[in-house]
Amino acid sequence: MKKLIAWLKSLFIKETIMSEPLVDAVADPQPVVENVAADVQPAAPVVAVTSPLDAEKSAFANFVAFVEHGIEKLGSEAEAELVALAKKYL
Repeated sequence: MKKLIAWLKSLFIKETIMSEPLVDAVADPQPVVENVAADVQPAAPVVAVTSPLDAEKSAFANFVAFVEHGIEKLGSEAEAELVALAKKYL
């Protein structure tokens, strides 16, 4: 039984030995930072939830903000897909 389990594991888990480290020995002293702040918008303001009604309001606000931001980026033809994604993940 142990041989069977070991064989099954060997099908999915490959052990590899790396010949080189993942990081270079010399690190760049100043990393390159791109200005992407103009593209990123918060989904909705973070509010402390004190009641079930406030929790539902916050969830709905997140839903609406997600869909509106997606429509801005992808266009109005993607609205139905955005609503489905928001229902699934929010």
